Amino acid sequence: MAVALGFASPARAALLTITDTFGGSNTVWTLDVTAGCTTCTVTLSANFGGPGTNAYTNSFIDSVQWTITGAAISTINDATAGAGNVAGPTDPTTTSWTATEGSLNASQCTGGAANNVCAQSNDTLGFGPIVNGSTLQWTFNVTFASALPSNLAGVGGNIRAAFNNADGGNLNIFSPGGGTFAGTGGGTGGGSGGATSGQPLVPEPTSLLLFGSGLSMAAYRARRARKQNQKKD
Repeated sequence: MAVALGFASPARAALLTITDTFGGSNTVWTLDVTAGCTTCTVTLSANFGGPGTNAYTNSFIDSVQWTITGAAISTINDATAGAGNVAGPTDPTTTSWTATEGSLNASQCTGGAANNVCAQSNDTLGFGPIVNGSTLQWTFNVTFASALPSNLAGVGGNIRAAFNNADGGNLNIFSPGGGTFAGTGGGTGGGSGGATSGQPLVPEPTSLLLFGSGLSMAAYRARRARKQNQKKD
């Protein structure tokens, strides 16, 4: 049992959350990544909540960007994420998204900043119109140059997004100052807020199997010892 427990290596799901207060509402952005991975599934989500009617309601989201400080990008993979190498919200106009290494601006992902992952819609208007209170999600499959830290607490990161009006004109670029996993952060460029995170332990299937095997072996040995003692009596 002790040996089995020694092999247990629970994965840590690390969350970076930054709130965009553009227009007086709270759009909550969350970056979700498993610490310690090299080829990682990374999920970015945005909840367009209140108070009141979210300021992005009926606008179009054109591109999104995220970064993990110190994590060099090796490859943005096609596998897992699907068409366009990132799975994002789709509609009859925006049928897929394409992710590149770089940064966003008013012209989608045409900035040249390295080690940032930027995803743009396959049309110039973007996905929308955004529904008040809705949640949008993007899923990436990224290989880093080296494994992420086994615990991302204190590691920096950032989330950005660009929005258009219905006529195609730029509405806002959310560009906060970033934050840290399990820390705080500020916001600029039309958005502000803080960053918070948690790293709940998520046991890996292998760890659960080893733990179960250890318990079974301990129970077997206990039964065997009782039988031997009964025979001696």
